[in-house]
Amino acid sequence: MNVTFDAEWRARFERFATRQTDEAGVSGWSECGLRRRSRTFERLLDELELPAAARVLDVGCGAGTYVRLLAGRGHRALGLDYSLPSLRRALDADGDARGRYLAADAYTLPFPGGTFDLVVSIGVLQALATPDRALAELARVVKPGGVLVVEALNASAATARAQRWVERLRRRPPRVRAYAPFAVQRWLVRLGLRVERRVPIFLPPRNAPRLERLFDTSALARVMAAQPAVLFTAHTFLFVAVMGGPDMARPREVGAPIWPPRPPRSEAPRGGARTHPWTRGAPRVPLAVWRP
Repeated sequence: MNVTFDAEWRARFERFATRQTDEAGVSGWSECGLRRRSRTFERLLDELELPAAARVLDVGCGAGTYVRLLAGRGHRALGLDYSLPSLRRALDADGDARGRYLAADAYTLPFPGGTFDLVVSIGVLQALATPDRALAELARVVKPGGVLVVEALNASAATARAQRWVERLRRRPPRVRAYAPFAVQRWLVRLGLRVERRVPIFLPPRNAPRLERLFDTSALARVMAAQPAVLFTAHTFLFVAVMGGPDMARPREVGAPIWPPRPPRSEAPRGGARTHPWTRGAPRVPLAVWRP
């Protein structure tokens, strides 16, 4: 494990919590970044149909944004973070004491297996040297039939590719960890989870927040959200996965559909123009003919 990378981010989050005055800054986000993540997560909650008073864990809760949201819906929400200054900010912001908070590390969660109906982790994987280890812990504490919602920055995005090019040019190590979407899906499947949805989040540049409305209402938004363009336009994804067994209730349709694996060559369609087999059931998008 890269201890230095983890330690640098822990110190960074503690600085954010002591120096930043706004809730977004405590988590290292822009105001737009936090707002768009919160809105997306709230829409997702409307679709998940959690049981009443569900037991919910937010790993890497920061200033407690999602803990308060979940507690406000009547759930038993617990926020966990390794940054004590961040937890103090969360407690200060939670004036009604609706949520509960705990200091702990994502690598070693202090709970028995299968404890929570919903486990949430937003803005965490990017700051971890060994994300697969943390994902294993998150999955461990999800009940059978429970849901895991985890965010991962999109390594395939054009902005992420440009950032890596700049870092290499300047010979700097990566500041954050981004991941190929299919790599995250494979990790989750290996942990016994069924990936239900991959929900894209589009963010404008920090120095151009007025562009935010373009990502919601314009033709540009529809193009960016189409398959397979979304793999290169989404800044980050929320992955929604259900733990265990085929007989559990499925969350309703939310966000971008998951593409199935590439079919074997023997199953490839032949002759004539056609849509790419990966996009069956996805939004209708014209694609080049796939020739095996």
